[in-house]
Amino acid sequence: MLSEIIKKRIEEKSGIKVLYSRDCDILANKISSESNCRISASTLRRLFGFVKGTQEARVYTLDVISNYLGYSTWEDLIKPFDPNENISSNSIIELKPNKLKLGEQYEYKFKPNAEVIIEFIGKSRFKVISSKRSQLKNGDTFTASVLTLHHPLFILNVERNGESIDKIIEAKISGITAIEKL
Repeated sequence: MLSEIIKKRIEEKSGIKVLYSRDCDILANKISSESNCRISASTLRRLFGFVKGTQEARVYTLDVISNYLGYSTWEDLIKPFDPNENISSNSIIELKPNKLKLGEQYEYKFKPNAEVIIEFIGKSRFKVISSKRSQLKNGDTFTASVLTLHHPLFILNVERNGESIDKIIEAKISGITAIEKL
């Protein structure tokens, strides 16, 4: 069976909410036509949990799903979810504001190629120093209770140019892929 994260990504890409077994028929046709690789509705029913199967998914099947989602292989698709992948000695698994010192700077990354440098300014607040491919802009300040590797970042109380803007969710699909102290 597929993880909820992968199921959601398939639903978002296809525009098909898989609520019932019959939805897998439409999804199978869509995946097969867009990826030029055949995948059966019965396989999708098993992967989405509508049918209990004793058989694990074949590598081919997982690669078809990965290809549909824009990855070469299943390994490439799940790499961001491996907690041991790409962890350097400077890497941080979880960044909790109550453990930080004023002025400390951190960089977090998420796919595709987003990089954000933030400075801790106190009371769970951060200032954006640099932002590439993020909804946050240089100079924004925001509140975050925790930044956790391989999880989305829920950002509250964003202030931009003296005005409050709605909450932002970063790294919805891949989760944060790296957090490092600078």
